[in-house]
Amino acid sequence: METTTTTIRGLAVDVLVIETTHRDGKGVLFYVATVVIRSRKTGVEKVARRSRIPGTGQSLVRDVQRIGVRALDLLGS
Repeated sequence: METTTTTIRGLAVDVLVIETTHRDGKGVLFYVATVVIRSRKTGVEKVARRSRIPGTGQSLVRDVQRIGVRALDLLGS
């Protein structure tokens, strides 16, 4: 099982994208992406979204790199 954590730093919050993948010889057996919003001031973490669609976490990271923090506006509400 492989776990990849990507941290996107903001002014007030950090967004953690945690992807867990389990593979075998034929392909992907298990995939889950969890998006966690962590407050920098208090350290409180809130799970914003979970997905089982492969590649969802990396697409979020690409969107943030492409258009900035505005991609995260819907996750915070």
